[in-house]
Amino acid sequence: MQSQIRVLVVDDSPSQLALIVGLLRNSGDFEVVGTAADGRAAVAATIKLRPSVVAMDIYLPILDGYQATRQIMQQCPTPIVLFSSVSGDAGVRSMEALAAGALAVVPKPGGFGLPAIAAEHAQFLSMLRLMSGVRVVTRHARRDLPPAPARPVVRPIVPVTRPEILAVAASTGGPGALKTFLEGLGSGFSLPILIVQHIARGFSPALQEWLASVVPQPLGFAHADESLVPGRAYLAPDDHHILVSSAGMVSIAPTIPSDRYSPSADRLFESTARWYGSRAVGVIMTGMGDDGTRGMSAMRTAGAFTLGQDEATCVVYGMPRAAAEAGAVVRQLPLGALAGAVLASLMSSAGS
Repeated sequence: MQSQIRVLVVDDSPSQLALIVGLLRNSGDFEVVGTAADGRAAVAATIKLRPSVVAMDIYLPILDGYQATRQIMQQCPTPIVLFSSVSGDAGVRSMEALAAGALAVVPKPGGFGLPAIAAEHAQFLSMLRLMSGVRVVTRHARRDLPPAPARPVVRPIVPVTRPEILAVAASTGGPGALKTFLEGLGSGFSLPILIVQHIARGFSPALQEWLASVVPQPLGFAHADESLVPGRAYLAPDDHHILVSSAGMVSIAPTIPSDRYSPSADRLFESTARWYGSRAVGVIMTGMGDDGTRGMSAMRTAGAFTLGQDEATCVVYGMPRAAAEAGAVVRQLPLGALAGAVLASLMSSAGS
């Protein structure tokens, strides 16, 4: 018999706490090993109980979900799934917690009775199952970090032609990885950047707002048939894919129930390959599953410069592994070296 998944549930609302505990117990494959009503108690309970996964509200007294996430990841690294309302400060704070080490954020489970609620509950349970198996590592407090090593020297691969567009995809662990990558590109980066980030429905506005506040590039949602602006970053809005509609143009397309991923890295990469061919750079980063493998293979076949994040620096080495095993990436590199490789390829192509 498969062992049950041990869960710590954290919420300051007694009714919400009871709902989630009941939901977990009724599912049959979770054991609720403890509960907590504030962030400080959540940290202590995690250290004491060593759960498989922590399910935690973002809004908590004493320490909120972001602060509790930081302390848990520093003292007792544990998979954390946050639940939250999907608007305002709660959403942005959830993005900060994802960058601090939480694995996922989902809408706060509602009451029973409606079909939509049943689907929401199923999504919540599925996310806990998936994330409980993720290996997480210690996130040291900023003051404890050793001096940053010198940026790895990356031997550039000279593209046949100068790149004109950058397409990027990430999933689990992606918000923090995107922040690091975009910071590394700098404010003077000259290519338009199209980004797929898998995120729960309703949280795209918070992702956009948070990223726009922490990265040096202007960053916003793509719109239908919009001209690409050099140096600007574009995200897919909720329930839409982002893709290149023609040379120099970005567009969005509604997702449909049969789509495996929303937004789809495959659709972004395939459209980039179609319209830009060898004049593109593709980057695939941390995430579960294999989204992006087919599309990055198309980019590689078209002569694009393609990069994958390496296993050691991925939160989940799923998407980059699948792309690498398919022969779709030119090189796998640590997260901290990806931006340097992109910049080096631009400089080398300019001088060729």
